[in-house]
Amino acid sequence: MELQIIGKDVQLAPEIRHYIERKLGKLGRHLPNITKSKVEVSEEKTKSPQRRFVVQVTIESSGTLLRGENKGENLLEAIDKVVATMDRQIEHYKGKLYDKRRGSSFARSEF
Repeated sequence: MELQIIGKDVQLAPEIRHYIERKLGKLGRHLPNITKSKVEVSEEKTKSPQRRFVVQVTIESSGTLLRGENKGENLLEAIDKVVATMDRQIEHYKGKLYDKRRGSSFARSEF
């Protein structure tokens, strides 16, 4: 899996990069055919400190794009939220694939 981490208006420490790699590596267990992953981390100048850090994740897998974006008070919180979002999207995507395969095999067996 090719992982690209981009910091916009934020200097990412090596510990943060390692944390992102470790968290996204866990997503690879659920969806093993991930070809590319892109993580964009930015800091917005907002009045509300709860939504200051923005993390966007784009995953490409077998021609399908999955994208998630979350905001948080600190960088680790935003990363955790977006990983949870991507985990839900992957489970939804896998369910659709399973239903599609299951539906077509039942249709063939009935005829």
